[in-house]
Amino acid sequence: MLNQTEGGRRAAPHASTCLTLLLLLSASLFSAAAWATETAEAAKPFRVCADPNNLPFSNRQQEGFENKIAEVLARGLGQAVAYTWWPQRRGFLRSTLNAGKCDVVMGLPADIDMVLTTQPYYRSIYAFVYPADAPYDLSSFDDPLLKELKVGVHLIGDDYTNSPPAHALSKRGIVDNVVGYSVFGNYADPNPPGKIIEAVANREIDAAIVWGPIGGYFAQQQATSLRVVPVASQDESPSLLLAYDIALGVRKSDEALKNTLNGLLTRHAKEIQQILVDYGVPGITLQPTEPHDPQPGTAVPDTQLPQASNGQPTESRGEAGQEVTNGLVKLNPYTGNPEAINEGEELYKLLNCYSCHGLHGGGGMGPDLTDEEWKEGTGDDTRVMDQVMTGRNKMPGYDGVITEEEAWKVIAYVRTLYKGDPSTIEW
Repeated sequence: MLNQTEGGRRAAPHASTCLTLLLLLSASLFSAAAWATETAEAAKPFRVCADPNNLPFSNRQQEGFENKIAEVLARGLGQAVAYTWWPQRRGFLRSTLNAGKCDVVMGLPADIDMVLTTQPYYRSIYAFVYPADAPYDLSSFDDPLLKELKVGVHLIGDDYTNSPPAHALSKRGIVDNVVGYSVFGNYADPNPPGKIIEAVANREIDAAIVWGPIGGYFAQQQATSLRVVPVASQDESPSLLLAYDIALGVRKSDEALKNTLNGLLTRHAKEIQQILVDYGVPGITLQPTEPHDPQPGTAVPDTQLPQASNGQPTESRGEAGQEVTNGLVKLNPYTGNPEAINEGEELYKLLNCYSCHGLHGGGGMGPDLTDEEWKEGTGDDTRVMDQVMTGRNKMPGYDGVITEEEAWKVIAYVRTLYKGDPSTIEW
């Protein structure tokens, strides 16, 4: 009903009423636009390129562990997974990710140079697979029994390129009793990589040496009980790698996506780890020394700044790279704090530090964190903090993934693994 004066003329709306209506209309339009943007972003799929017949990694029925991990990441983004299926042969990355058919490829070596890779989400190694009731134990290429047993290895590529185990055996003169299996096999059959494990279960060969995830998964599928034993760490050399960090791949221009995925990998590390365990993926902890497992709450004694006679901290000059405040080297605020050390241990596991440095810091592909050489090689906690946040060599940086406070807690935990006398050390 129109607002009118007593004389029948229409009254002009008050100016403030018009302004209110305009603001409400603008807010409504803004909310609608924001809602449309959020809806469009949520509707955007998590686009993955994968092999449709490559268990335990992926298949068209989405039964592989990479399929499950992709679902975890997509859920973290509020998106659904959309696959482009492509046989993982020569030219796979060129024809898929780098052709724009997807945005992410799962399960790539972390140091591959054709794409930009995230932080590793697991690390595994080649493994021996043989019957559980076999009268032998295999763990090293130097075992003399390998010259007598019928041993299966995978051949990689259409040109039958040898895999690392095939090279390792050949180097030791073990050739005539080795049986090669194509990692691709007959692609019309399901699960080509698993045929070599079926051969072990059927006693066609005495043992197989395969990439750990293949051995761990397919060994679980057999009626015959099989053992899966990671290859001994001393068998690896700079020219023959047997253990690999595995990461996600994105296009080299997708730095923002890489950072987003790194955050998701960290936040969902426990869930991802459980998927890998469920699929029998042998994680790697290479520790040539006896495990050192501190009891919960065990910590090195408190380390204080040196005190002068007046009770004030004495001056100490920091070396290059050390953080110095008022002439004093900054020490870890959580050294000796049991609660913080326990949190640091959890973060050490969540960030997958153990895959390189060992579950108890004994080393592997990364340096031993329990000895003097490591302590002398890196200096005080401030230098270690810099390495944690910015990375070093193959070690990823965690700046933006964890806070500085969390990094200090990880370092405080790592210091408890030191096997020397911590009372003599000023970190």
